[in-house]
Amino acid sequence: MENYLVLPFWLAGQHLAVALESVVRVLPALLSTPLPGAPASIRGLVNVQGRILPVIDLALRFNWPSPPLLLWQPFIWLRTSQRDLLLPVERVESAVICVAENFSPAGQPQVPSTLLKGVLRTAGGLLLIQDVEQLLSTDDELDLDQALLRMAGGSDDPA
Repeated sequence: MENYLVLPFWLAGQHLAVALESVVRVLPALLSTPLPGAPASIRGLVNVQGRILPVIDLALRFNWPSPPLLLWQPFIWLRTSQRDLLLPVERVESAVICVAENFSPAGQPQVPSTLLKGVLRTAGGLLLIQDVEQLLSTDDELDLDQALLRMAGGSDDPA
């Protein structure tokens, strides 16, 4: 891994980050509308500047307790290869540079997680680098697409 920028944040008392290149912007808390039939990791949908965006419960993906949504909670707007998503977090920090020698990529025995890009050693401890492409599983992506089709009045029946 070469050096690159990450956006650190806190969720469920854990210190994580995402690659800054995946971040569209950080928004204030937004009220979401539940989406029937969506995967459990989808908290709902929000309308941001005319765009309907799913809200992801990342804590649930890690099997951590899901913190309640709060009035002043930041949402990180992320762009993946499949879609744009919103990630509610407890707190967002300033962007930092990942230095290659402090990074352990996922897939190595010391970082056995398919949800992470890796782990960054910092002066304050470890920083888990989230792989934004793994925010939703393949099945979750399909279930979300079907729920969005139903919401739009389309049919998810291929016949």
